[in-house]
Amino acid sequence: MSTGYSPPQPNKRRNVMIAGLIAVVVVVAAILIVLSSGDTTNTAATDSNAPLKGVKETAAMLDGIPQKGNTLGKKTAPVTMIEYADYQCPFCRDYALSTMPILVNEYVRTGKVRMEFNPLTFIGPDSETAARAGTAAGQQNLEWNFTHLFYFNQGTERSGYVTDAFINRLYAGAGVNASKANAFRTTPAAAVPIADATASAEKYGIASTPSFVVGPTGGPYTKLEVEISNADAFKSAFDALLK
Repeated sequence: MSTGYSPPQPNKRRNVMIAGLIAVVVVVAAILIVLSSGDTTNTAATDSNAPLKGVKETAAMLDGIPQKGNTLGKKTAPVTMIEYADYQCPFCRDYALSTMPILVNEYVRTGKVRMEFNPLTFIGPDSETAARAGTAAGQQNLEWNFTHLFYFNQGTERSGYVTDAFINRLYAGAGVNASKANAFRTTPAAAVPIADATASAEKYGIASTPSFVVGPTGGPYTKLEVEISNADAFKSAFDALLK
């Protein structure tokens, strides 16, 4: 059984349909996406004794970069990119673990770009649980740490692996105060960013995850059509806005 990270597949995304301003996001029945080849089961997601993956990598990528809620990077950065993702989406994982570190190092850490993370929850209940947990981590300005660790330890979608124990392990690895985060993630307030993300995704015509909009900080933003494994395509979009 393979338990490692599966390499990215160019231009692969999870397709979704977003109906209504704060409607439930559902899978488009007419479009079937072939998931990453091989067994994607991650023992770190199901075995509480398995080592948590990605702790050092996450710290190396994010340490020293300011965070506030769901944002990463300096508030004075001239360009903002907003990501729409589902925690259970394997292609969101591929982008996060392969392409995003390059962009963070070259553009976010240097103060040129800030990033925002908008969680969608169309794949199932585990997505909702994960999104609430991420929002709770954001209350401590550690949402990006939690999210990146989640992708390193992502399990098989719709398998019920996003348990309290799994979330608490990620909180520990990300440096989140679990007691405070767990108290918050079950409140109605934890659902507000998810509803806002759904409404925002509808506004920009987001139909797959991961998807992105980009523009000058404060807007206007436009949808970014790139292959998620092509870091140079993201760089070109940033550079055009930075001129």
